Amino acid sequence: MSAVRSVLFWAVFGGLAGTWAGGLISRAFLPWFNTPGAGIMSQCACEPLAISTVSHTLQIELGGLFTGAVVFSVLAIVLGAGRKRKVEPSAPATPPAAAV
Repeated sequence: MSAVRSVLFWAVFGGLAGTWAGGLISRAFLPWFNTPGAGIMSQCACEPLAISTVSHTLQIELGGLFTGAVVFSVLAIVLGAGRKRKVEPSAPATPPAAAV
């Protein structure tokens, strides 16, 4: 049960990290993606543009969430999260010498 809990923890952590990374990437990507090409003048249709921008941001964050969850789950499985380390048996203790 410990291994499942550990992999689940890393999957959630990876999902949150992916969402955070997706949010940072979308801040730089979306303004570039929504600007018209060179020489094209645009009149702002604000409502569809706002809806489109929010939709793209959420799509990128959702992609980051799934990507981060999968990557960190695989890493947790490969690196052996939750596996117990083998403990070497210690040498048997010698009994105390009898008092003379």
